[in-house]
Amino acid sequence: MHGSLCFLWTVCLSISPLSQQGVQAFQCSNGVSLPSDHVCDFTDHCGDNSDEQQCWSYGRCNFEDRLCSMTEDQTLRPGWTRRSGMISTSPPFWDHNGNISAHFLALVSRVDSISSNLRSRIFLPTNDQQVCQITFYNFSSNQNGKLIAGLQTLCGDPIEHLWQKTEILQSRWERNVITVQSSQQFQVIFQAQMLATHGQEEVIAIDDISFSSGCLPILPCHELCRIDSIDEGLRYELCQTCGFDLDTCGLANEASAGRTSWMCTKVREIPSLDSVPWQDQRGHDEGSFVWMRAGHASVSRLVESSAYLNSSVCHCMDGNCRLQFNYTMENSILRVRLYNDKVRTNIFQLNQLFGRLA
Repeated sequence: MHGSLCFLWTVCLSISPLSQQGVQAFQCSNGVSLPSDHVCDFTDHCGDNSDEQQCWSYGRCNFEDRLCSMTEDQTLRPGWTRRSGMISTSPPFWDHNGNISAHFLALVSRVDSISSNLRSRIFLPTNDQQVCQITFYNFSSNQNGKLIAGLQTLCGDPIEHLWQKTEILQSRWERNVITVQSSQQFQVIFQAQMLATHGQEEVIAIDDISFSSGCLPILPCHELCRIDSIDEGLRYELCQTCGFDLDTCGLANEASAGRTSWMCTKVREIPSLDSVPWQDQRGHDEGSFVWMRAGHASVSRLVESSAYLNSSVCHCMDGNCRLQFNYTMENSILRVRLYNDKVRTNIFQLNQLFGRLA
């Protein structure tokens, strides 16, 4: 079974009145004036907490419950863990605000060298009117540890370094602000690396990441329906497509252990012997798509070669939702299924067991 599919998946961005503020100073309720990068960073700079009250347009994570929209890179050995000072056997024993019960994210090394990447969600290209700033706090107990913040615009491309901590103040939380400029969609990646510590527990920690309102994320379809202030015409214009340039855009890959699965890849990385497109659906030789491949397909072996690409839950406000995608296939069966209140409905099916469809 040879098959490759390239989808156009409808996702949308959030428009916020605060995102037009640029770098203007913030006025606290008590009259104190703050730089724009001191707002919504999980620290009360005003003294009356007014700089932490209207943060709905910011993408923020304090790691109290989970990783929020951050994900750990699965190509490396898992390393990031949520910790608090109450359960730590080594520093830090509190978060950057001095709270012993608050959580943060830590990379811990006891013997071997270790490295791990933490990825943000995908953001739209920046522009001159909207400043995208990232605020975060970091901690290191080891001079041999290294933390890097980088930018990636295409799946598999090198990571462009935005920030690197070279002079580490050991056993202290440090505040950092990064400004991002990109003409393409991008992900922010935090890379942590630590050399072997020979039995002594050493830690690199990160906490309270905040993406300013000028960092415009691509939202899954179910989040679009929460933006009640956008009329339907503008809502449609703001919808973006997923070309799989960075990842699967929130589509979950589901496959049994040892079975074939969907892969996000670039056209040039496909083995030359495989019968797949030499361009993506836009005609780009450097384009990307998701594909799956299995051998010796037949009707009797269809279950063994099945793989699923699942979307998140979508809520259609007016009962009229549209899914659009492009595909190419050979010796395959492609189905699109709708699950509604635990009822499964086939809304699209193509059978091409011999030959090729495109």
